[in-house]
Amino acid sequence: MTLKKMKKRNLICFMSKRARLLSALLGALGGVAAMAQTNVYSLSAPSFAGRHGLTDTNGYKVVAVVPLADGTFGADPAHSMPNFQEVCQVLSTNLQGVNADELDRAAVQGLIHELEPRVSLVAADAGSSYTAPLAEARVFDESFAYLRVADVTAKLPEAFRAAYLQITETNKSKIKGLVLDLRFAGGFDYAAAAKLADSFLSSDHPLLDWQTGSAHATLKADAITVPVAILVNARTVGAAEALAAVLRDSEVGLILGGQTAGQASIFREFPLRDGGKLRVAVAPVSFGAGKTLPHGVTPDIAIDPNLEDERSYLQDPFKVLRTPPAAKMDAAARAFAEEPRMNEVELIREHRDGAVPDQTPIRNMPDVAQPPPVIADPALARALDLLIGLAVVQPNRPG
Repeated sequence: MTLKKMKKRNLICFMSKRARLLSALLGALGGVAAMAQTNVYSLSAPSFAGRHGLTDTNGYKVVAVVPLADGTFGADPAHSMPNFQEVCQVLSTNLQGVNADELDRAAVQGLIHELEPRVSLVAADAGSSYTAPLAEARVFDESFAYLRVADVTAKLPEAFRAAYLQITETNKSKIKGLVLDLRFAGGFDYAAAAKLADSFLSSDHPLLDWQTGSAHATLKADAITVPVAILVNARTVGAAEALAAVLRDSEVGLILGGQTAGQASIFREFPLRDGGKLRVAVAPVSFGAGKTLPHGVTPDIAIDPNLEDERSYLQDPFKVLRTPPAAKMDAAARAFAEEPRMNEVELIREHRDGAVPDQTPIRNMPDVAQPPPVIADPALARALDLLIGLAVVQPNRPG
């Protein structure tokens, strides 16, 4: 197994990949402790006085650094990892400037960071505020419905169905496609996710299976059969991830955006003495024929803009956040080109009549229709382009 090279405040050491938990702990200590293999290092700095090797554990030494000196350490085949409790004991006894509370905090931070997203802390003051399950419903280009989910809860399927029905009944032209926006959508109600997915299917087959229940698609004649584009990002969490996965698995639509959070699991919250809770993934959620999402949903079309940009686009998908330099030059060139030009006769007449030389004569400019606004949100723009193409080659899909 190869060793990873890591530099912490001028200290370079090589560690096995299997050292992730220990390196997370030591990393949380801010560079004042590190792991080093015994008998495999060579020094490039003249002084090694600030480095103190302590108890040997399976071929490693815990190194407390006071101050750090430049050094390089050779790589060696992977060793078995030292005992976690043993390392903590060495640090608590010998590491200067770190007390027991700080060591405990570093150990907790390192463990949770390494085990994310399957483990997380819930703050003691984290209240449960109500969020409407459906954040937005609108129509683009008079033919494509857009529905954005905020939270996958028990009320989502009904709210979604009502909004889609209203769009189809009030829109003048026929709806040719649907954008289902799951970016920043959360919630852990997998029964609600399955019920919403069932709205797109008309045949009987398995949808989701979670620890306390499962769901199948039901036979129906009013399934939504227009092409669907599903938008996700790194903040698509839990039941929203499962919803996206089961819709793609059922060939309802394609997924565009970034890799999702990887939290499609059954979580339990364990109370802690400080009033907070430890949220732990105790069982996976499966879809289709027993598939799971240990690392989240990988999109069919990868689009990964800045998350803050995506939040801005949710407020206004037409807003241009950063104008390219070339566009600014083009605008300046157009403004100069549109200025009316004067010939020699007009200049002589103005000079004779005493007109102000710099004053441009007013000319009647023809009325030019303003072009329609262009969607700046890259994920939404790609989704609509996809639906426009599918509307031509595949107006409806089988349920």
